[in-house]
Amino acid sequence: MQQDQNNISESLEKLQKLLEKLFRADDAELDFGIYRIINHRRKVIQNYIDEELPAEINKVLDENAEIESDREKLEDLKKDVIAAFGGDALDADGNLIDESIKERPGVKKYLEAKEEFGNPQTRDQRSDNVFNHLYTFFSRYYDNGDFIPRRRYSQTERYAVPYNGEEVYLHWANKDQYYVKSGEHFSDYRFKSYDITVIFDLREVDIEKDNVKGAKRFFIPLSAETTYKSETDEVRIPFEYRPLTDEEKSLYGSQKQQDKIIDAAEQEIIEQLGSHYEIQSELGHEKDEVTLLKKHLRTYTRRNTADFFIHKDLRQFLNCELDVYIKNEVIPLTELILTKHFLTKEREYSASNSIIRNGLD
Repeated sequence: MQQDQNNISESLEKLQKLLEKLFRADDAELDFGIYRIINHRRKVIQNYIDEELPAEINKVLDENAEIESDREKLEDLKKDVIAAFGGDALDADGNLIDESIKERPGVKKYLEAKEEFGNPQTRDQRSDNVFNHLYTFFSRYYDNGDFIPRRRYSQTERYAVPYNGEEVYLHWANKDQYYVKSGEHFSDYRFKSYDITVIFDLREVDIEKDNVKGAKRFFIPLSAETTYKSETDEVRIPFEYRPLTDEEKSLYGSQKQQDKIIDAAEQEIIEQLGSHYEIQSELGHEKDEVTLLKKHLRTYTRRNTADFFIHKDLRQFLNCELDVYIKNEVIPLTELILTKHFLTKEREYSASNSIIRNGLD
C-alpha cells in the first residue's frame, strides 16, 4: 500500500526513523560481517518499515469501527445541543455548562451517550497513539545503538529483578548477555558509495603483551598514503593502531584524542584525493552535518574500541517486557478498574495492543 509522503504523520515518521536506526539502515554501504547479512535482507526490512507496518496498523484500526461509530454518534448529538442552545451550552471538552437544561430531551440524550462512550478519539488520534506506543516501547531499551536490558516493573517501581524464589540470587545489569571485547579482533573495514569502494586497511597493530596495561592506543590514518585504483574504483586508506608519539600527544592534547585524530585525517584524506573530483565530492558530502568519510571513520574506530553485549534470548526478553508495558502503559489496569467505561476503554486500547504485539513479531 503506497503512502502519500505528505500525509505521513509525525509519529509514524519518528517510529520509522527509529526502526531504520535499529536495523542499521544508515549503514547500507557497509559490506562486511553482520552488515552483509543485514544488506541481504535490507529491501525486505525497508519494505516492512515503509509499507507493511503502516498497512497493518490501518487494517487493525479499520477492524475497530465501533469506536469511530460511537464518536460520530456523540458528535452528532453534540451538534444538536449546540444548534438548540448555542455554543455556550458546552465547554471545550463537551461538558454541560448550563445545568438548567440537563433534563431537556436532546441534552439528556447527549449526556447519556457521553456517559456511555466517554471521549472516543478520532482515527488519526488512535493511529498516532499506536505509533507513539511502538516508538516508546522500542526506544526505552536502546541507547546510541546499544541494547540495555533493563527489566521494567511499573510506573512507580521502575525496574524489576527476575527472581524465582531462590535462597540466594545474584543479579547484575548485563545478565543474560554475552560480552564481546571488540579490541580483541582487528580487521579491514570497507564501505560502498555508488560505484566507489573505500577500504580502511589496518597495516600495523601494536597491542599490550600478556595483558600488561600500557600506553593508550589509537587508530591513526596514514592520510598521505591514501591511494585510488581507477580499474577497480577502490580508495584504500591505511591505518596503524598504536600509542601516540610525543609530537602527536602535543598536537592532540589529553582529551578526545581519537576525535581530534579523525578531524585532522578527514581533511588530509580529502586533499589527498584532490585530483579525483568526483570521489572527493562523494566522500566530502555532508548528511546531518557530518561528511560520509567522517561518519565511517567514527564507525570504524568505535567498532574496534567500544566493547558491546549480545543478548542470549532477546525475543523472550522483549515478550516479557511487552506484557509489563501493555499492562502499565497501554491498558493501565488501575484506570480500567476505576472507570465506568471499561468496554469503551478496552476497545480504544485494543488496536494498540494488537499492533504492538504484531510489530514485535
